[in-house]
Amino acid sequence: MKHYLLQLKMIRPFFFLSLSVVVMGCSPPKPSLNYFKQTPPGASPIIFAPNSISIKGRLEHGISFAPDTKELIFGVLDHENCGKLYTSKKTATNWEPPTLFEPLKNDCAFLPYFSPNGQTLIYASSKTNVNGATDIYTIKKVNNAWESSTIRKMPFSATSRDANASMTNDGTIYFSSTRHCEGKANCHTADLFYSKFVANDSLYTTAITELASPKDEESVFIAPKEDYILFCRYTDKTTWMDLYISYLNKHKKWTVPRIIDASLNSKDWDRRPFVTIDNQFLFFTRLEIGKKGLTESDIYWANTSKLFKPYVYTPISSYFVKHGEKFEIAMPKDYFKDIDHKQLTIVLKTKIDGVKFDAKKMTLSGSANFKKDITLIFEASDPYNNTTQSTLTLKLKDTSATTPIETP
Repeated sequence: MKHYLLQLKMIRPFFFLSLSVVVMGCSPPKPSLNYFKQTPPGASPIIFAPNSISIKGRLEHGISFAPDTKELIFGVLDHENCGKLYTSKKTATNWEPPTLFEPLKNDCAFLPYFSPNGQTLIYASSKTNVNGATDIYTIKKVNNAWESSTIRKMPFSATSRDANASMTNDGTIYFSSTRHCEGKANCHTADLFYSKFVANDSLYTTAITELASPKDEESVFIAPKEDYILFCRYTDKTTWMDLYISYLNKHKKWTVPRIIDASLNSKDWDRRPFVTIDNQFLFFTRLEIGKKGLTESDIYWANTSKLFKPYVYTPISSYFVKHGEKFEIAMPKDYFKDIDHKQLTIVLKTKIDGVKFDAKKMTLSGSANFKKDITLIFEASDPYNNTTQSTLTLKLKDTSATTPIETP
């Protein structure tokens, strides 16, 4: 772990992320599936647009497409720890060669992400170049042109490195920050924070930690609907930084983060995720770290067939049943959900005599002839054979009790 922190400190100036931004109150246009005229990938990641976007020997990091896929912006790191943004627009027949993003050509800017209508960009920028410190900024389009006069610093009020920003439909900003390290010795890791939008005065409340752990967590992508979140976290010395996913359940609690499918992560550093507005494609940056630090950084993409898996939307810990009596329990219709599939196959994996599960009606019935509490395992699967399991306990209770009680 010490070796990892040393490597991280050596290349910290490179690690700034931003995420897709959503303009509040706007309905995103339906995208056309033209991502730099590349053949859509399968479930296994491949380099995106080799020799034009991802160029060997150049350090690309972070990419974002406008929701109509007619414009893209991505970052390139130079050898002086400064980032530059590049952009390309789609013409009627082709894409223009990427060029320097003019409004920020004199700034060290990192990790740009579009709002869903393509009219706002959120990014991180280094003004002092001290310890890789960055702040979060936005820039807007005026008369279909990016205007430097609209650049606005996000009012998070911290002297630490705030970066990797992404926004939801209601204006909530999720970002990574080292602010919890202020005043602490030997503290190098970043955590995830979010800040709620206050509509009446257009200011943000104090940022608070979310999905925190003792490990380094950055590269946060929040879905516009705030129903899932992607970020990177240090896993171990074999796979280093990997991508993780968590889902927001019915009680507005994030599920325990799960490392995404092994077919998507690698033994290199996988970071800076971006998902297209239609949830069809995952983009991310894969970094190769050698003894001398960062040696290669390319942008990869894959379809999301192995990214999204069923998750428990309405968590249930237990139901009470009366010993020796019949029962029929109406389980939540939305017990499980999936980002990209409405129809899931749900089965009861535990075989108990006298206990039956009807997936169509979402009812659990039978006779409570068992002598002690029993734990049932349910499994949900999607058409791509991604599965998730959940458990609930049938608890025996006194026969003088009345209605079965659900314990969330």
